[in-house]
Amino acid sequence: MRKLLFPVFLVLAGCATSKPLPQSEVKALVDACLEETQATGVYSVFPGGASSNPEGALPRARAVENLGGTKSGADAVNACIRRRALA
Repeated sequence: MRKLLFPVFLVLAGCATSKPLPQSEVKALVDACLEETQATGVYSVFPGGASSNPEGALPRARAVENLGGTKSGADAVNACIRRRALA
């Protein structure tokens, strides 16, 4: 019986869903990361959604290239968001 309960527990543990951050927390987090990374240009921010993966619930920044945003800047902002939110 022990061998059966352990795998069932792992399956049930994987069903937990992370909720997206409230809009006020998203703004504060993104603003802090833009300041920390000194990313130049403009970035659009997409909110996270409910996800079984905690990172899926986090907001994501994307570069607006025609307004000076860069992929490396967006990568830096997103890394900061992950580090701060999951710490």
